[in-house]
Amino acid sequence: MRPLLAALLLLSLSAAADDSARVQELVSGRCALCHGATGSSSSPLYPKLAGQHPEYLLKQLLNFKRGERESSDMRKVVRELEEPDMRGLAAFFSRQTPTPGNAAYPEMRAVGEKLYREGVPGKGLKACFECHGERGAGSATLPRIGGQHALYIETQLALFEERRRTNDNAQMQEIAAKLAPEEMRALAEYLSGL
Repeated sequence: MRPLLAALLLLSLSAAADDSARVQELVSGRCALCHGATGSSSSPLYPKLAGQHPEYLLKQLLNFKRGERESSDMRKVVRELEEPDMRGLAAFFSRQTPTPGNAAYPEMRAVGEKLYREGVPGKGLKACFECHGERGAGSATLPRIGGQHALYIETQLALFEERRRTNDNAQMQEIAAKLAPEEMRALAEYLSGL
């Protein structure tokens, strides 16, 4: 191997190791308490980040920092983070293995599955899977919702309905406004088990 090429490779590996150490420091110091060390939070108050798309995670972090998404806790966490740190965190959590949730009300799952797979044509609601995918895996612009905590999903739907969550797809506000509270709960229960 040529000396220059070897030096560049060594420099690149060293930078990656530094980035990894920085990300681990951020995860253990800022993220793990609420979201878990691998992004699989045990509390239904906090979203699971494991397996989420890095582009989506980066957008959310930037939105919190800019005040485009409300959360006093998250605003404090991201206040001093620069974009490279956020990119590193997004990449880290995206590589973690997502875990399924536990449905607290399994009898609601059938109703939730029907809503997810068929929508409610009479209310003008299309099937959720058309945007979020068969198993709720989402995309670079839409969150992974499969396996997410039911309470977290239900809370986010309510925030969309109340137009208190405005940093994402405006279509979600219209969708949530057409869902009854029991339909939100049923969807959340179904999604948590995916």
